[in-house]
Amino acid sequence: LKKYKLIILVFLTLIFSVAIFFVIKKVLTPEKVHFHAGFAVFQDDKKINFSEFKYMYVKPCTIEGKDEETEESIQLEKAHLHDNVGDVIHAESNGGKWKDIFTNIRYSVDFSKSVGYLNGKKVEDYESQNIKPDDTLVVFIGKNDINKDLRLAPTKDYVEKMAKKSKTCGD
Repeated sequence: LKKYKLIILVFLTLIFSVAIFFVIKKVLTPEKVHFHAGFAVFQDDKKINFSEFKYMYVKPCTIEGKDEETEESIQLEKAHLHDNVGDVIHAESNGGKWKDIFTNIRYSVDFSKSVGYLNGKKVEDYESQNIKPDDTLVVFIGKNDINKDLRLAPTKDYVEKMAKKSKTCGD
């Protein structure tokens, strides 16, 4: 009888240890984040073209789990552009703000002299709002026909379609 109790105790200890291992692994392994959002800037009724290579984030292919985290790479993961598509943001971390896309593409905006529309609604301090999956931000600088230009904003369907076409390694 003692032998069976010992076997049961060892078996239960083993099951408990395996369960604890998976719980700890889940807690310590960061969740992979990758989502997309739409983005457009109009200045004096002209849409700024961010599809040029100078605005793109090019991440070299690396072995899974071997990426070196630097301050710059952490910043770039918040919001960046890929594949010469200048109106679809890729976010690979949570907590990115709309101002991060401007920082990361090195495009200076005087936020006090611009107006932002998030998902079609005017938003104060748009630059401080969190980027969320499927959101679209349209920024207006100068004189614009806002009603006309808002209709040119990237739609959710467009963002999804362009995200599926992404060829960039590591995205």
